Amino acid sequence: MSRRLRLSVLGLSLFATFGSTSLAGQSLTSGALRGAVQDLGGGALSGVAVTIEGRDGQSVGNLESADDGSFALTLLLPGTYAILFEAPGYQPVRQRGVLVSAGRTTILTVQLERRPPPIASVTEIGGAGASAGALGRIVVTQSFAGFEPGRSVSELSRGLSEVVRPTSGGRGFALAAGGLAAGHQRIFVDGIPELFLRHPGLRSEPAEVPAFATGGSVEAQLLGAASNAEWPGVAGSLLAVQTRSGGGRTRFAPFATFGGAKLGGNSVENPGDSSATSFQVGAIVTGTLKPDTAFFALGGAYQSLESPSAFPWEADSTRYDGQIATLRDALPRIGIDSFGTSLARAVAPVVRTWKGGHAFGRLDWQISGKTNLMSRLAFASWKESNPVLGAGAWNNAGTKLDGRDLSVLVALTSVGKTISNEARIGLASSKRDWSTDAGPGTLLAGEGIGFGALGTPNASFEVSSLNFVDAIHHPAGRHGIKAGMTVDLTRYRYDYRYGSQGIFLFGNLDRLGAANGAFAQAEAAGEAPSFSFKTIGLFVQDTWSLSPDFQLHLGLRWETQILPIDKLSSILDWSEFTGVADSIQLKDRRGFQPRVGFLWTGGRRKEWLLQGSVGLYSSGMDPMAFAEAVTHTGSVTVRRAIGQFDQWPALPSAAQTPERHHALTQILGGSSYRAPRTLKGEAGISRDFGGGTSFGLTASHYHSDFLLRRIDRNRAAAPSGETQEGRPVFGVLVQQGGLVTALPTSSRRFRNFDLVSGLVPTGFSDHYEVTAALDRRISRGFSLMASYTYSRTRDNLVGLLQADPADQLSPFPEGLDGQDWDEARSDLDIPHRVAATAEFSGGTNGRLALAARARWRSGLPFTPGFRSGVDMNGDLGGNNDPASADVVGTPGDMATCDGASVGRFAARNSCREKGVASLDLRLSFGLRRLTITVDAFNVVSTRAGLVDRAVLLVDPEQTLQTTPEGAVTVPLMLNPRFGTLLSRRSEPRFVRFGLRVEY
Repeated sequence: MSRRLRLSVLGLSLFATFGSTSLAGQSLTSGALRGAVQDLGGGALSGVAVTIEGRDGQSVGNLESADDGSFALTLLLPGTYAILFEAPGYQPVRQRGVLVSAGRTTILTVQLERRPPPIASVTEIGGAGASAGALGRIVVTQSFAGFEPGRSVSELSRGLSEVVRPTSGGRGFALAAGGLAAGHQRIFVDGIPELFLRHPGLRSEPAEVPAFATGGSVEAQLLGAASNAEWPGVAGSLLAVQTRSGGGRTRFAPFATFGGAKLGGNSVENPGDSSATSFQVGAIVTGTLKPDTAFFALGGAYQSLESPSAFPWEADSTRYDGQIATLRDALPRIGIDSFGTSLARAVAPVVRTWKGGHAFGRLDWQISGKTNLMSRLAFASWKESNPVLGAGAWNNAGTKLDGRDLSVLVALTSVGKTISNEARIGLASSKRDWSTDAGPGTLLAGEGIGFGALGTPNASFEVSSLNFVDAIHHPAGRHGIKAGMTVDLTRYRYDYRYGSQGIFLFGNLDRLGAANGAFAQAEAAGEAPSFSFKTIGLFVQDTWSLSPDFQLHLGLRWETQILPIDKLSSILDWSEFTGVADSIQLKDRRGFQPRVGFLWTGGRRKEWLLQGSVGLYSSGMDPMAFAEAVTHTGSVTVRRAIGQFDQWPALPSAAQTPERHHALTQILGGSSYRAPRTLKGEAGISRDFGGGTSFGLTASHYHSDFLLRRIDRNRAAAPSGETQEGRPVFGVLVQQGGLVTALPTSSRRFRNFDLVSGLVPTGFSDHYEVTAALDRRISRGFSLMASYTYSRTRDNLVGLLQADPADQLSPFPEGLDGQDWDEARSDLDIPHRVAATAEFSGGTNGRLALAARARWRSGLPFTPGFRSGVDMNGDLGGNNDPASADVVGTPGDMATCDGASVGRFAARNSCREKGVASLDLRLSFGLRRLTITVDAFNVVSTRAGLVDRAVLLVDPEQTLQTTPEGAVTVPLMLNPRFGTLLSRRSEPRFVRFGLRVEY
């Protein structure tokens, strides 16, 4: 065999030794192929020539079937292959579209028909084969229609029902997966963890990896319970991506796309009639540097993407100065007449832009017959303006993001008869600089709207990492042993404080015009410090073939995480006020993580697969929580005021806010602190029907413990009274038109301090999920990738998607009538999700293709309550108070409520937004080397966005009353717009034309 062939299938010469328990079955970056050749009666055929063919039709490996008809091949690079079966006296068969995936074994059974000579043809069949070894969806990045408006691999989740995608037009991988928020998801590329961030301070923001594009990768796998012990503990889901390798003749494939929203013709989502022109240009080059030795792949692209938006607020009608008015007219008039400030940008639709480029390169070098060196580099730099950010009723006008990613990887693989080794070392850095020139944030509670720096203040996030992995493989008869270690050194610098540019709250337009409201700002002295996490892991596992049809997987992982505890030392002595000394030992080291799995294959063609796994996954400290604790050690102060702000939007003077109160964040638990742990169990059954069609059913249960929850250690020790609903009140409530807030310091236990957050590991999440998936992958004809997921999630994580720390506080920390109000339906409980991509290809060589992708999911749950900024219990949180259960009636057309209650108050997340759907279409036509595409995104889509969650409004015509005994009567009235759309966030309809040339 030539060296070139060994590079594509390094372990071929050892297949008889490794068999089905080979290195490839346990490797995170290569796959295996095994199967059997039979006659039409099911008898074994020995001596059949098996040829593996690459994408150019060239042979990348040859072998013969054994006496029992079996064959096995290891260390195949992930990709799609054709397998040719030939034997004297039998009709040859070539099976195309055989999918080999990293960390998995593809199982094939082929039957040959006896034929007398001469035989002058080859029977062509299709079929990807059965994929065993891991439960989770596989996305082949070069197949189907490629319905991604951008080019990042993180957008591949659009076609998966297992992932909860944002419907707001935002970028990124997932709003949630496995019942956990975006911050718990991880991405690995070529077996190494990559930095995965966008705005860590906003839990509702999905992360992305622009440096890795779909064109530079061959596959992505979505793994829930990643049972391979080499995978580190990940509480959520894991996206495992394999990059594209070179080889064969030199190929040059330039591409370009051009499109715009104006062609979509949707005036509601593009009321400004913006052309919103977008284009993408780039190229991919693959080939050979040195025959039989070195292959390369290079690529890059530049994108200028523009997306229009609807008006910031769906309901424009309001009242101002005693007259019916519109927000679009009244707000700019108030800005000019009262303050000499233009507010035109705040009420207008914006065009959201993403401009930047990425580049990647990969080199595979066959150093010797048994050693391969792979190096890879990826880079991205881009700028965004007016992006979708956060979940509030504002348009983020003036917000900007500068982003940069860099990733470098070197991997060395050596194969021997008894010992093989895989070593990888990766370096990565990411930076996100957020800025805004929109001035301080401003909320109008009566109208439920906002503008200015509410989505995010100025913030900067920098992360760099060094990762090392070494895995040793040893085949021992029926056992495949793997052991090794991982080292992860990550440095963070998060400079972010909620409210750092100031937030004004006004009761309504009249109160804004009169400059009468409330104000808060968090200020810091000096720059945010950096800190580092060090994580070391050891692992060992055994893949034990008890029989040809049954495998048992036993794995054990041990991890320790070293935290810079010295960074948490407060410059203020909190114990001086409380009389209790806090321990910050945080000695939990994550510990042992056992994992067990099994695999059974059955049927005459081995068409049935039954597999499952259960394991413990410890994810370690949340870097955003630790960063908050590091920055809030006493240097952050908060100033608050209620009254007149005649110089708005200028910040209040020192005379108006003479007092500044320290804000602290403390991670509690001391030596009893426990890092988050998730117990994951999965089981799945699938059948390969042949001809490229398969069906699978997977059931999962994930239970996470020791998640961090926020408590207020400086809230008044006892309520000062209660409202007419029986709601406990802390502090003195003040009404300003449609706004209710607490008088500054009145709800504080110690006047020198503002919010003193305690992050305690008492949170949990319980998630059940069932997914049915139907796949049909063929080169010509009808292909389909469809799935339906049903899931339920419960937790006790209040304000899981809220940006304001105070909104993450429980409104009833002592419970209600003996019940825990917090423990309920999760903010991320999305029970029904459907995703289907269908494609019909015809014409010569399948060059004409029509495709469609349809998506639908349930809406997000929410708690019926009050408008943003209204603090009904005085705990500083203006988004965490539920309404009384007896006033929650039938909401508007965008929501439903189930009437559940705890005590006298509505149960957490007892209402739900309406489901959202979308339909994308594609037409592609090939002419020799040229392919022309026409994409239409969101051809059909439902209204989506921020739903008005306020059941009750504060009546601005009445006055709040407080008796000497502490009985508080807040004037309330029903909100006629409850359950209607407050701010539209649907993805706009747009059309895109594309050209791709292959040389």
